[in-house]
Amino acid sequence: MKDRIPRFPFDRFLLYFSLAVLFVTTSLQASGRDSGYLFLEPYEERRVKQFKDGKQLVAYHQFGTVVTEGESGPWHRATFFAQGSILTDTEGAVIAHVALCETVDSEGDLTWSTLWRQEDGASEISLKAGTGKWKGIAGEGKLAVDGSGRIDGYTQPDFTIDWRIANLPPAAGRSNPDDYEFHDKGLSFHGPHIEDFSRTLDNGVTLMVSSQSGVLLSDDENAISPRNFATCYDRGTTYKPAPGTSGGSNGDAMLLEDTDPDGDIVWLYHEWWYSNPPGSYEFIGGTGKWKGISGYGVTRGMLRKRTDDHYMLKSEMHWNIDDD
Repeated sequence: MKDRIPRFPFDRFLLYFSLAVLFVTTSLQASGRDSGYLFLEPYEERRVKQFKDGKQLVAYHQFGTVVTEGESGPWHRATFFAQGSILTDTEGAVIAHVALCETVDSEGDLTWSTLWRQEDGASEISLKAGTGKWKGIAGEGKLAVDGSGRIDGYTQPDFTIDWRIANLPPAAGRSNPDDYEFHDKGLSFHGPHIEDFSRTLDNGVTLMVSSQSGVLLSDDENAISPRNFATCYDRGTTYKPAPGTSGGSNGDAMLLEDTDPDGDIVWLYHEWWYSNPPGSYEFIGGTGKWKGISGYGVTRGMLRKRTDDHYMLKSEMHWNIDDD
Protein backbone atom coordinates (compact mmCIF):
# COMPACT_ATOMS: atom_id res chain seq x y z
CA MET A 1 0.00 0.00 0.00
CA LYS A 2 1.47 3.34 -1.06
CA ASP A 3 2.08 6.02 1.53
CA ARG A 4 -0.43 8.82 1.23
CA ILE A 5 0.76 12.42 1.12
CA PRO A 6 -1.25 14.34 3.74
CA ARG A 7 -3.62 16.81 2.14
CA PHE A 8 -3.24 20.35 3.49
CA PRO A 9 -6.55 21.21 5.23
CA PHE A 10 -7.33 24.38 3.26
CA ASP A 11 -10.95 24.45 4.44
CA ARG A 12 -9.94 24.39 8.11
CA PHE A 13 -7.15 26.91 7.46
CA LEU A 14 -9.58 29.32 5.81
CA LEU A 15 -12.00 28.96 8.71
CA TYR A 16 -9.33 29.71 11.33
CA PHE A 17 -7.89 32.52 9.23
CA SER A 18 -11.33 34.14 8.88
CA LEU A 19 -11.94 33.86 12.62
CA ALA A 20 -8.55 35.42 13.32
CA VAL A 21 -9.24 38.31 10.95
CA LEU A 22 -12.64 38.82 12.54
CA PHE A 23 -11.08 38.80 16.03
CA VAL A 24 -8.36 41.28 15.07
CA THR A 25 -10.84 43.54 13.25
CA THR A 26 -13.22 43.49 16.21
CA SER A 27 -10.36 44.23 18.59
CA LEU A 28 -9.21 47.13 16.46
CA GLN A 29 -12.72 48.54 16.41
CA ALA A 30 -13.15 48.20 20.18
CA SER A 31 -11.55 51.59 20.77
CA GLY A 32 -10.59 54.67 18.84
CA ARG A 33 -10.51 58.42 18.51
CA ASP A 34 -13.00 60.50 16.53
CA SER A 35 -12.70 64.13 15.58
CA GLY A 36 -14.65 66.48 13.37
CA TYR A 37 -17.45 68.95 13.90
CA LEU A 38 -21.15 69.11 14.69
CA PHE A 39 -23.51 71.01 12.38
CA LEU A 40 -26.25 72.11 14.77
CA GLU A 41 -29.58 73.85 14.32
CA PRO A 42 -30.44 76.80 16.59
CA TYR A 43 -31.64 75.99 20.09
CA GLU A 44 -35.32 75.09 20.35
CA GLU A 45 -36.37 76.66 23.64
CA ARG A 46 -38.54 74.35 25.75
CA ARG A 47 -38.80 76.04 29.15
CA VAL A 48 -37.50 79.16 30.88
CA LYS A 49 -37.08 79.28 34.66
CA GLN A 50 -36.51 82.72 36.17
CA PHE A 51 -34.90 82.88 39.62
CA LYS A 52 -35.64 85.66 42.10
CA ASP A 53 -31.95 86.66 42.17
CA GLY A 54 -31.93 87.32 38.42
CA LYS A 55 -30.44 84.05 37.16
CA GLN A 56 -32.18 82.34 34.26
CA LEU A 57 -32.32 78.68 33.33
CA VAL A 58 -33.27 77.80 29.76
CA ALA A 59 -34.10 74.21 28.80
CA TYR A 60 -33.71 73.40 25.12
CA HIS A 61 -33.71 70.80 22.37
CA GLN A 62 -31.14 70.93 19.58
CA PHE A 63 -30.85 68.83 16.43
CA GLY A 64 -27.95 68.35 14.05
CA THR A 65 -25.57 66.03 12.25
CA VAL A 66 -22.00 64.91 12.90
CA VAL A 67 -19.18 65.26 10.39
CA THR A 68 -16.17 63.07 11.28
CA GLU A 69 -12.68 62.95 9.87
CA GLY A 70 -12.46 59.16 10.25
CA GLU A 71 -14.72 56.42 8.94
CA SER A 72 -15.35 54.42 12.10
CA GLY A 73 -16.55 55.09 15.59
CA PRO A 74 -19.90 55.84 17.22
CA TRP A 75 -20.38 59.32 15.75
CA HIS A 76 -19.52 58.50 12.11
CA ARG A 77 -22.44 59.35 9.79
CA ALA A 78 -24.63 59.99 12.84
CA THR A 79 -27.47 62.35 13.60
CA PHE A 80 -27.24 64.37 16.81
CA PHE A 81 -29.91 65.38 19.33
CA ALA A 82 -29.33 67.27 22.59
CA GLN A 83 -31.66 67.86 25.55
CA GLY A 84 -29.97 70.49 27.66
CA SER A 85 -30.02 73.50 29.99
CA ILE A 86 -28.10 76.76 30.05
CA LEU A 87 -27.87 78.69 33.32
CA THR A 88 -26.94 82.38 33.01
CA ASP A 89 -26.29 85.17 35.51
CA THR A 90 -27.96 88.60 35.63
CA GLU A 91 -25.65 89.84 32.85
CA GLY A 92 -26.40 86.87 30.60
CA ALA A 93 -23.02 85.19 31.11
CA VAL A 94 -23.05 81.38 31.17
CA ILE A 95 -22.67 79.84 34.64
CA ALA A 96 -23.21 76.26 33.50
CA HIS A 97 -24.26 74.42 30.35
CA VAL A 98 -25.28 70.76 30.51
CA ALA A 99 -26.90 68.38 28.04
CA LEU A 100 -27.79 64.78 27.34
CA CYS A 101 -26.53 64.06 23.81
CA GLU A 102 -27.95 61.29 21.64
CA THR A 103 -26.49 60.04 18.37
CA VAL A 104 -27.99 57.58 15.89
CA ASP A 105 -25.64 56.07 13.29
CA SER A 106 -26.58 54.93 9.79
CA GLU A 107 -27.45 51.42 11.04
CA GLY A 108 -29.73 52.67 13.82
CA ASP A 109 -27.36 52.03 16.73
CA LEU A 110 -27.32 54.74 19.42
CA THR A 111 -25.02 56.35 21.93
CA TRP A 112 -25.80 58.64 24.85
CA SER A 113 -23.30 61.04 26.37
CA THR A 114 -23.32 64.01 28.71
CA LEU A 115 -21.98 67.48 27.97
CA TRP A 116 -20.78 69.73 30.80
CA ARG A 117 -19.40 73.26 30.62
CA GLN A 118 -18.78 75.88 33.30
CA GLU A 119 -18.49 79.55 32.37
CA ASP A 120 -16.38 80.04 29.23
CA GLY A 121 -14.40 76.80 29.24
CA ALA A 122 -14.53 73.98 26.71
CA SER A 123 -17.38 71.50 27.02
CA GLU A 124 -16.48 68.10 28.45
CA ILE A 125 -18.10 65.03 26.86
CA SER A 126 -18.56 61.75 28.72
CA LEU A 127 -19.86 58.73 26.80
CA LYS A 128 -22.31 56.78 28.98
CA ALA A 129 -24.24 54.10 27.07
CA GLY A 130 -24.99 52.62 23.66
CA THR A 131 -26.96 50.00 21.78
CA GLY A 132 -26.09 47.41 19.16
CA LYS A 133 -22.39 47.51 18.29
CA TRP A 134 -21.97 50.43 20.71
CA LYS A 135 -23.36 48.59 23.72
CA GLY A 136 -20.95 48.95 26.63
CA ILE A 137 -19.35 52.11 25.24
CA ALA A 138 -17.41 54.54 27.44
CA GLY A 139 -15.10 57.44 26.76
CA GLU A 140 -14.32 61.13 27.08
CA GLY A 141 -13.92 64.11 24.82
CA LYS A 142 -14.06 67.86 24.28
CA LEU A 143 -16.39 70.14 22.36
CA ALA A 144 -14.82 73.47 21.43
CA VAL A 145 -16.59 76.83 21.47
CA ASP A 146 -18.00 77.44 17.99
CA GLY A 147 -15.86 79.71 15.84
CA SER A 148 -17.60 79.38 12.48
CA GLY A 149 -18.89 82.94 12.41
CA ARG A 150 -22.27 81.93 11.00
CA ILE A 151 -25.10 84.48 11.22
CA ASP A 152 -28.08 82.15 10.70
CA GLY A 153 -28.15 80.71 14.22
CA TYR A 154 -26.52 77.43 13.19
CA THR A 155 -23.26 76.41 14.88
CA GLN A 156 -20.29 74.23 13.90
CA PRO A 157 -18.29 73.37 17.04
CA ASP A 158 -15.28 71.07 16.64
CA PHE A 159 -15.08 67.93 18.77
CA THR A 160 -12.68 65.16 19.74
CA ILE A 161 -13.73 61.97 21.53
CA ASP A 162 -11.79 58.93 22.69
CA TRP A 163 -14.06 55.90 22.96
CA ARG A 164 -13.82 52.24 23.91
CA ILE A 165 -16.16 49.29 24.33
CA ALA A 166 -15.54 48.88 28.05
CA ASN A 167 -18.71 47.08 29.21
CA LEU A 168 -18.53 48.90 32.53
CA PRO A 169 -21.31 48.25 35.03
CA PRO A 170 -23.54 51.23 35.90
CA ALA A 171 -22.14 53.76 38.37
CA ALA A 172 -23.80 52.02 41.32
CA GLY A 173 -22.06 48.78 40.39
CA ARG A 174 -18.55 50.15 40.03
CA SER A 175 -18.47 52.60 42.96
CA ASN A 176 -17.51 52.05 46.59
CA PRO A 177 -19.68 53.91 49.14
CA ASP A 178 -16.66 54.24 51.46
CA ASP A 179 -15.02 56.55 48.90
CA TYR A 180 -17.63 59.25 49.45
CA GLU A 181 -18.00 61.64 52.37
CA PHE A 182 -21.70 62.44 52.03
CA HIS A 183 -24.72 60.17 51.90
CA ASP A 184 -28.47 60.60 51.71
CA LYS A 185 -31.63 58.56 51.22
CA GLY A 186 -34.88 60.04 50.05
CA LEU A 187 -37.97 60.11 47.91
CA SER A 188 -38.75 61.40 44.44
CA PHE A 189 -42.46 62.17 44.06
CA HIS A 190 -42.87 62.87 40.37
CA GLY A 191 -45.43 62.76 37.63
CA PRO A 192 -45.66 60.69 34.45
CA HIS A 193 -43.49 60.93 31.37
CA ILE A 194 -44.93 63.78 29.28
CA GLU A 195 -44.14 62.89 25.68
CA ASP A 196 -42.56 65.61 23.53
CA PHE A 197 -42.29 63.45 20.43
CA SER A 198 -41.68 59.88 19.38
CA ARG A 199 -40.11 58.36 16.29
CA THR A 200 -39.65 54.83 15.01
CA LEU A 201 -36.50 54.06 13.02
CA ASP A 202 -36.49 51.86 9.93
CA ASN A 203 -35.07 49.00 12.03
CA GLY A 204 -38.14 49.10 14.30
CA VAL A 205 -36.49 50.85 17.26
CA THR A 206 -38.76 53.44 18.88
CA LEU A 207 -37.35 56.50 20.64
CA MET A 208 -39.74 58.45 22.87
CA VAL A 209 -38.50 61.84 24.09
CA SER A 210 -40.25 63.03 27.24
CA SER A 211 -39.99 65.02 30.46
CA GLN A 212 -41.06 64.62 34.10
CA SER A 213 -41.43 67.04 36.98
CA GLY A 214 -41.73 66.54 40.73
CA VAL A 215 -40.28 67.16 44.18
CA LEU A 216 -37.48 65.51 46.17
CA LEU A 217 -37.43 64.89 49.93
CA SER A 218 -34.72 63.38 52.12
CA ASP A 219 -35.67 60.84 54.78
CA ASP A 220 -34.04 63.23 57.25
CA GLU A 221 -35.77 66.60 56.82
CA ASN A 222 -32.67 68.34 58.27
CA ALA A 223 -30.31 66.75 55.76
CA ILE A 224 -27.99 69.06 53.82
CA SER A 225 -28.45 67.37 50.49
CA PRO A 226 -28.88 68.49 46.88
CA ARG A 227 -32.06 66.41 46.79
CA ASN A 228 -33.77 67.66 49.95
CA PHE A 229 -36.78 69.95 49.43
CA ALA A 230 -35.68 70.24 45.80
CA THR A 231 -37.67 70.43 42.62
CA CYS A 232 -36.77 68.05 39.80
CA TYR A 233 -37.09 68.48 36.07
CA ASP A 234 -36.08 65.35 34.17
CA ARG A 235 -35.71 64.88 30.42
CA GLY A 236 -34.58 61.99 28.29
CA THR A 237 -35.29 59.22 25.84
CA THR A 238 -37.08 55.94 26.38
CA TYR A 239 -35.55 53.29 24.12
CA LYS A 240 -37.81 50.49 22.84
CA PRO A 241 -36.27 47.78 20.63
CA ALA A 242 -38.15 46.40 17.66
CA PRO A 243 -40.81 43.87 18.73
CA GLY A 244 -39.69 40.26 18.44
CA THR A 245 -35.99 41.07 18.07
CA SER A 246 -32.93 40.65 20.26
CA GLY A 247 -32.28 44.39 20.24
CA GLY A 248 -32.01 44.60 24.01
CA SER A 249 -34.22 45.86 26.80
CA ASN A 250 -36.52 48.84 27.09
CA GLY A 251 -34.79 51.56 29.04
CA ASP A 252 -34.40 55.24 29.89
CA ALA A 253 -31.40 57.53 29.40
CA MET A 254 -32.16 60.82 31.15
CA LEU A 255 -30.79 64.17 32.29
CA LEU A 256 -32.01 65.08 35.79
CA GLU A 257 -32.04 68.69 36.99
CA ASP A 258 -32.56 69.21 40.73
CA THR A 259 -32.91 72.71 42.23
CA ASP A 260 -32.70 73.16 46.00
CA PRO A 261 -34.53 75.91 48.01
CA ASP A 262 -31.50 78.25 47.70
CA GLY A 263 -31.53 78.03 43.90
CA ASP A 264 -28.41 75.87 43.72
CA ILE A 265 -28.63 73.14 41.08
CA VAL A 266 -27.23 69.68 40.46
CA TRP A 267 -27.50 67.71 37.24
CA LEU A 268 -27.36 63.92 37.07
CA TYR A 269 -27.23 61.28 34.36
CA HIS A 270 -29.85 58.59 35.01
CA GLU A 271 -29.86 55.22 33.28
CA TRP A 272 -32.39 52.46 33.84
CA TRP A 273 -32.71 49.31 31.72
CA TYR A 274 -36.01 47.75 32.75
CA SER A 275 -34.85 44.12 32.49
CA ASN A 276 -31.77 44.84 34.63
CA PRO A 277 -32.75 46.96 37.65
CA PRO A 278 -31.97 48.97 39.68
CA GLY A 279 -31.63 52.35 38.00
CA SER A 280 -28.33 54.19 38.37
CA TYR A 281 -27.42 57.87 38.82
CA GLU A 282 -24.20 59.81 38.22
CA PHE A 283 -23.64 63.42 39.26
CA ILE A 284 -22.54 65.54 36.30
CA GLY A 285 -21.95 68.84 38.11
CA GLY A 286 -23.53 71.55 40.18
CA THR A 287 -23.63 75.23 41.10
CA GLY A 288 -23.36 77.23 44.32
CA LYS A 289 -22.77 74.98 47.31
CA TRP A 290 -22.88 71.96 44.96
CA LYS A 291 -20.12 73.19 42.65
CA GLY A 292 -17.53 70.41 42.29
CA ILE A 293 -19.97 67.63 43.18
CA SER A 294 -19.25 64.08 42.02
CA GLY A 295 -20.73 60.74 42.98
CA TYR A 296 -23.43 58.24 42.23
CA GLY A 297 -26.79 56.91 43.30
CA VAL A 298 -29.16 54.00 42.92
CA THR A 299 -32.92 53.49 42.91
CA ARG A 300 -34.35 51.65 45.92
CA GLY A 301 -37.81 50.72 44.68
CA MET A 302 -41.23 52.32 45.08
CA LEU A 303 -42.36 53.60 48.46
CA ARG A 304 -45.82 52.39 47.58
CA LYS A 305 -47.93 51.67 44.52
CA ARG A 306 -50.38 54.26 43.29
CA THR A 307 -53.51 54.00 41.14
CA ASP A 308 -52.81 57.23 39.27
CA ASP A 309 -49.90 58.01 36.89
CA HIS A 310 -47.52 59.43 39.54
CA TYR A 311 -44.53 57.71 41.15
CA MET A 312 -43.04 57.58 44.64
CA LEU A 313 -39.52 56.37 43.95
CA LYS A 314 -36.92 55.86 46.69
CA SER A 315 -33.24 56.49 46.02
CA GLU A 316 -29.86 56.52 47.77
CA MET A 317 -27.03 58.94 46.92
CA HIS A 318 -23.30 59.17 47.69
CA TRP A 319 -21.19 62.22 46.82
CA ASN A 320 -18.08 64.30 47.40
CA ILE A 321 -17.50 68.03 46.93
CA ASP A 322 -14.24 69.08 45.26
CA ASP A 323 -13.38 72.57 46.56
CA ASP A 324 -10.65 73.21 43.95
